Amino acid sequence: MNEDFYLNLKQIDDLYSLSNNEFYESAPKDWFVVVSDVIGSTKAIEAGKYKEVNMVGALSIISILNIKKSLDIPFVFGGDGSFLLIPKSIYNQTAQALLAVKKIAKESYSLNLRVGIISIEEIIKRHKQILITKYKVSKDYTQALIKGGGLELCDELLKSSDEYLIKEKVDDTFKLDISGLECRWKAIKTPKEENLSIIIKAFDESHYEKILRDLDEILGNNTLRHPIIDENLKLSFKSKELNVEASIYSKSYIIKHLISLKFKLINALGAYLIKNKVSLWGNYKDKIIKTADTEKFDDMLRMVVATSFEQTKKLETYLEDESKNKNLQYGLHKSDSSLMTCLIFQRHGKHIHFVDGSNGGYASAAKNLKNSLKGQK
Repeated sequence: MNEDFYLNLKQIDDLYSLSNNEFYESAPKDWFVVVSDVIGSTKAIEAGKYKEVNMVGALSIISILNIKKSLDIPFVFGGDGSFLLIPKSIYNQTAQALLAVKKIAKESYSLNLRVGIISIEEIIKRHKQILITKYKVSKDYTQALIKGGGLELCDELLKSSDEYLIKEKVDDTFKLDISGLECRWKAIKTPKEENLSIIIKAFDESHYEKILRDLDEILGNNTLRHPIIDENLKLSFKSKELNVEASIYSKSYIIKHLISLKFKLINALGAYLIKNKVSLWGNYKDKIIKTADTEKFDDMLRMVVATSFEQTKKLETYLEDESKNKNLQYGLHKSDSSLMTCLIFQRHGKHIHFVDGSNGGYASAAKNLKNSLKGQK
């Protein structure tokens, strides 16, 4: 069986190697790409629903990862949506999970989620590929790196045609499992003067290593530009913030209030354990920082970084010059903080923390990138 395709892949230890073809393998032809996308995410974000938009993107991932927890499934979080690669064996459960998440998005957040599943065979027929490797971010987090143009194609197909939307009927016996999804931290203040959500698309794939090294020169290395530091990680005790997660479980105001109260009690205990460094809790914030997906690659480079105003100015000059020289196109969004949505598989083991810029983040950067690309045609 090829269910262990992703589990057995080679891995790279740094992003500089992301263009090295020897680490990549083609996804199995009988696998599928799962695509989810919040319709009208820009307007939703402008209305203040950026935390809800991020939550729906994370929901579409955890709902599928929990179908068969022994499987190692690659995924990409894009802020207002996601991509996953799945084997044929969980196709039906995946369709049901996405339909359930679509219902939650509508009923809990008044957001419309577009969900579709496209075969790898269809992608190959259209002369694109899904090439994938793994990037070891830390001992508790390995990230999928994907190239070949297949994900961009899937996004275009989903938005341009109803053919690939999920058409399965809702199975009332299906039980959605979203255990492990949490969203209980305050917006994380930038450790510098501002945060940038950046999307960079190089026209020549081999150019990414130079881009990353140029970014090191301008912003410092990954540690120096990381948007999260220990002292800025603070658990939330505000009902408005905690209700975003509570809304998943009930539409009732009273029940949401009770769930939110439960979260506050859990957070109070967590804050005490972290502050007093009880057992493994002393390293909990460090684990979060090391398992945050602040920099990733899926046919384009996505990053959330902390910068000084001077660094931002230098970066914008660099990106504009590179754009004029036809080396890349980019989208950029500025904010004063970042949002974090957490997948906790083992409290002191495997974590994944999706990080996006506040007030729009990747969704706004993607809009700016698209406008830039249109302007070049």
